[in-house]
Amino acid sequence: MNTFLLILLFIAISFLDYRKLMQEKKVKVIVIYTGILGIAFILSELHLLEKKLIGLNQIVAYIMRIFV
Repeated sequence: MNTFLLILLFIAISFLDYRKLMQEKKVKVIVIYTGILGIAFILSELHLLEKKLIGLNQIVAYIMRIFV
């Protein structure tokens, strides 16, 4: 049930955003937006399935340790 609601949510979000992008004919933006939306959907679905994910703050801290 949660997966179905998540799919409906992402369809609603994409419908609202893609309509404007299609009118402006911004192909590069559409491709990038689709990629980001796809990653967000996958991460949300994994969270719903209670899979252990690495936190964004851990990734940022790791990158900061490399450069600092």
